[in-house]
Amino acid sequence: MSILIGENIRKFRKEKEISQETLAERLGVTFQAVSRWERSEGYPDISMLPIIAGFFNVSTDELLGISQNRQDEEVEKIILECMQYDAHYAVEKLQDCVDKGLKMYPGNFKLMSWYVYAFQRKEPLKAIEVGAYVMNNCHNEEVRGFVRRNLVYAYRNNGQIDKAVEIAEALPHYYDTRQDVLRDMLTGKERLEHVQHMCIDLAYEFWLSIRKIYDQYSTDEQIELFQKSNAIYDAIYENDDMPIALSRKMRNYQGMAEVSLKAGRIEDGFKYMEKAADCAIIHDKLPKKAYSKCILFSCHPYDRKWEAKPCIELKKELLSDFETEDEFYGETRERKEYRQIMGMLD
Repeated sequence: MSILIGENIRKFRKEKEISQETLAERLGVTFQAVSRWERSEGYPDISMLPIIAGFFNVSTDELLGISQNRQDEEVEKIILECMQYDAHYAVEKLQDCVDKGLKMYPGNFKLMSWYVYAFQRKEPLKAIEVGAYVMNNCHNEEVRGFVRRNLVYAYRNNGQIDKAVEIAEALPHYYDTRQDVLRDMLTGKERLEHVQHMCIDLAYEFWLSIRKIYDQYSTDEQIELFQKSNAIYDAIYENDDMPIALSRKMRNYQGMAEVSLKAGRIEDGFKYMEKAADCAIIHDKLPKKAYSKCILFSCHPYDRKWEAKPCIELKKELLSDFETEDEFYGETRERKEYRQIMGMLD
């Protein structure tokens, strides 16, 4: 961006119809300095930027060649990079990306909102301070909603549980959310894609939520919860052609196997281990960019670069789990059924 400074100084000087000598005199610098600036062989000291901008009656951003549209584009690029690091659980890279972005655009609310998200564990107090500033000064409801949600975790990580619960309880109820209201407002293709994404979110929310509570149920009930989750995924992704769905179904079957083995139901355990292996095998044969033929998931291709571990081979992951997690699989390893399943994954 700094390369544009010289070009803009020359442009603004010519618009004022003044010479390099006159500009140098007005700014209190040498003629040679102005000449170097305009040839992009050197740049004004940062302390000079407001003075030069004031002389030409433009903003510092205009002097630097940063239009609002350009700044917005640059910020979106930074946020896209943040999203990629976040998807891959690269926390330190995410934090570094946010830091660098804020050094370039220190007053940008979107980048501040990502600071709250990225640092709510590492620096919860600072995240709370940044979040409070955004909430007091930003009028963008999408940004405010992102900050408000992550302030809950920042307060929790700072040991202020009551405050975290207070903010969480003030968050919109599901039926007051954008997702629910837009379902009724949109039409045509936009409504179709919106509802498709809502169904996808539903499957994920159920899958994630049962993992928070399943240990409070009996063995049979735990297995039934995992089965219900798979039934939802089968309803949405009926063709087994979506990597993320197969990954979560595999984890459900693995959960059923572990619950069964822990309860001494060895045969059931092997049955679910084999089903988990089947999911892993199908998953690993799918292309890097999957185009689903499922009725409820035809809105866009699924790009596996966004997975936490891009294009991961589930067979290797599952194989490693079966080989190392003694708590569940230790007593089964001498059985032929175990060796057969390992052969499927090898």
